[in-house]
Amino acid sequence: MNGRRLGRPADTDSTDTRDRIVVCARDCFAAEGFEGTTNKHIANSAGISTTALYHYFPSKAEMYVAVCESISSELAEVFTRAKKVDVVLERRLTALFAEIGALGVNAPSIVGFIAGISAVVQKHPEVSRGTDAIGVDFRRKLIDLIETSEESEKVLQGATVHGFADLVGSVLTGLGRMSARGEQQRHLDAGDAFLRLIRASLHV
Repeated sequence: MNGRRLGRPADTDSTDTRDRIVVCARDCFAAEGFEGTTNKHIANSAGISTTALYHYFPSKAEMYVAVCESISSELAEVFTRAKKVDVVLERRLTALFAEIGALGVNAPSIVGFIAGISAVVQKHPEVSRGTDAIGVDFRRKLIDLIETSEESEKVLQGATVHGFADLVGSVLTGLGRMSARGEQQRHLDAGDAFLRLIRASLHV
């Protein structure tokens, strides 16, 4: 007789199951919000029992934090790809905006989840350790992308690296909200307009 506790997944598929739960939770939170999502809904979406779900995550807040951590990892890969494109700041920014735009098309639940963070954390401060990590890590990687670039002086126009990073971060946040509302073309047009301003500064 198998001595494994009822509802406890086998070790061999434990990591895969956890990853699947996180993706399903992300989709549910993005579509229904934190309060509109239930543990049963996530379990059904992941194809497991609620008992098995509680083995991985004892609460909905823990799942929300885990989604935040997974999104931070996804965004880290976005920055890595953007940095590899070129050392010139303008080209890196162009690559970064293209990567963020692609997220809106290929992984809309990531964009939708991020767009809903501010409303969730106001009502549920217990998830702030996850949401804060996304913001801090995103800003740190954006600053690094700028600081390690070449030909940045004309782009910055005397602004500090941190100030410019906050500007770019605010623009990307706004673009993400457009994608979350299904306004993907508006996102692309606004991003293109911002990059045109950046390029124009190089010829002043």
